[in-house]
Amino acid sequence: MTSVRLVHFYLGVFFAPMILFFAFTGITQTFKLHETYRDVPDGKPNWVAWLGQIHKEQALKTPPAPRVKPPAGESSKAVKVQHKNDFTQPMKWFTAVMGGALMVSTMLGLYIAAGYRDRRRSVVIAFTLGLLIPSLLLAFERYAG
Repeated sequence: MTSVRLVHFYLGVFFAPMILFFAFTGITQTFKLHETYRDVPDGKPNWVAWLGQIHKEQALKTPPAPRVKPPAGESSKAVKVQHKNDFTQPMKWFTAVMGGALMVSTMLGLYIAAGYRDRRRSVVIAFTLGLLIPSLLLAFERYAG
């Protein structure tokens, strides 16, 4: 059981940066914040759109182009009214709360991990590798492709 706890400990620390990233970007995608720039003519992708692309595509791809104007007779107000009457809002909020709870739980796990004085150096190494490896993989994909 000791070795199982140790594996769990280091896997948690190593994957904590990605868990935080995917929980945060999942929350933004739940409310389609990564697509809001597309509703503006000639809209430029913002940082949420770029992070959403990493979440959805696991790559640094350019976010999709802005949407074309609504067809004749259809206004953006009609789309917004339809969104306000969306019956999935309670589930979206529940999903967002779950994402926030996952982030809090992960940060508490990191706090607990940092409390082990004899493992502090290996915790920092595992966390740093959890940041560096995905960053290098994204950079490699960007420049190799």
